[in-house]
Amino acid sequence: MVRRIVLFFVSSFILLLLILSAWGVLVYITPPPPKMPMLPAPPAIGGVSASLIDGNTGDVLAEKEGNLRIYPASTTKMLTCIIALEEGRDKLNYPVTVSKRAMSQDGTNVGLTPSMPISLDQTLYAMMLVSGNDSAVAVAETVAGSYDRFIEMMNEKARNSIGVHHSHFANPNGLTDKNHYSTAHDMAQIGRYAMKNAEFRKIVREKSYDMTYLDGTVRHIENRNEFLGHNYDGANGIKTGMTEAAGECLVASAERNGQLVIVAVYNDKNRWEDVQSWLTYGFAKIRARERYETELAKEPFIYKQVNRILGKESS
Repeated sequence: MVRRIVLFFVSSFILLLLILSAWGVLVYITPPPPKMPMLPAPPAIGGVSASLIDGNTGDVLAEKEGNLRIYPASTTKMLTCIIALEEGRDKLNYPVTVSKRAMSQDGTNVGLTPSMPISLDQTLYAMMLVSGNDSAVAVAETVAGSYDRFIEMMNEKARNSIGVHHSHFANPNGLTDKNHYSTAHDMAQIGRYAMKNAEFRKIVREKSYDMTYLDGTVRHIENRNEFLGHNYDGANGIKTGMTEAAGECLVASAERNGQLVIVAVYNDKNRWEDVQSWLTYGFAKIRARERYETELAKEPFIYKQVNRILGKESS
C-alpha cells in the first residue's frame, strides 16, 4: 500500500515536471503577439479645430480640439441636403417654394425667383456647389412646409438619427447666429452620415454642373470646393464654408478601394492643403490597423493561447 502511494506521488511529480518543462519550452518558443504600430502625431495644421474619422466605421483617427464649439458656416448645408434627400424625396422633381425670406438672405446667393421655377433636385446642386443661402431656405421651406419646422427637423436629425449631441442649428444655411453652433467632430459625423446616401455623394463630387430650370433654361455652375480640383487621389466631396465668425472651413472626403476617410477643419486659412495632409495620415493609419489585424488573425492558435495566459494579448 505504501509502495503504491510512493509510486503515485513519484509518477505525479514526474508528470508535473514534464508538464512544466513542456510549458517552459512552449513559452520559450512562442513569439510575442503582433503589436499595433505606433504612428506619429498627425501633421500640424493651421485650423482652430479639426476632426479626422474613418468614414466606414465612424472611428476617430485624429482630432485637434475636436469638441470645441465652432460656427459651422455653410458646412451646415450638408445636414440641410441630406434631410431634403431623405425626408423630401417625393418632392425632388417638384418646384421649390421661393419666398421673400429666401430671396432676402445675406451672403452668397444664386438669385432664385418665383418667375424662374426650379425643382428641389436642381436646387440642391445650387445649394451644395454654389453654396446659395437662398437655395438653402427654399429647400427648407419646400421640404418641411415651413421654415421653423425644418429647423426642428435639423436638430432632430442631428440628435436622433446621426447621434451628435454638441450641436444646435438655427438656420438651414449656416449664417452666423449665437444659437447655431457645432463641433468639428459633430460635423465630420454629419458628413459621414450624409455620404452613405448615393444621391448626396453624386451631388458633392461634381466639380461643375449644368443646372436646369423647369422651363428648360440651363445654367452652368462651378463647385466652390477647390479641394476637388487639387487632383487628390480619391477626392469625392464634401462642403466648404466661410463667414467672418467661422473663418474658412471645409469638410472634405476621399475614398480609395472602398475605404472612405472624412476630415473637418474650422477656421483654417490653409484648409485646401491641410485636409489633404490629414486625409493622407488617415489612410496610412487605417492601412497600419489593417496590417495589424491581418497579422493577428494569422497568429497560430497555440501561440495566441500562450500569449493570453501570459497576459501579453487580450482575449
